[in-house]
Amino acid sequence: MSTLLSVADLTRLLDPMFDSMLTPRERQTLTVRVERIADGHELFDSDILESGSAWLRWAVFGEDGSSGALQLAGGTQEMVLSVQSDLQDFLAETTFAWGELREPKDLA
Repeated sequence: MSTLLSVADLTRLLDPMFDSMLTPRERQTLTVRVERIADGHELFDSDILESGSAWLRWAVFGEDGSSGALQLAGGTQEMVLSVQSDLQDFLAETTFAWGELREPKDLA
């Protein structure tokens, strides 16, 4: 089964995860782009994602991070959990949250 997901839909799915994982100050500085992996082209809200063809690039307090390829074959919940794991790894390596393990609120 193939999941069709627009960039706008992706944003709506990920917003609660970002709200849960970031402090209010961090969340205020967050910028997120969805990019096609092949050429780094930023995708628009109306673009439909193809599994494995895009990733997230983000910045918090000016520190850059990214997700792995957005895999949709396992469903949207699995994809959100994967991005959450990538964000946790990023946070643990930043100067503002070095070594922190963030326990997200229940996203179900």
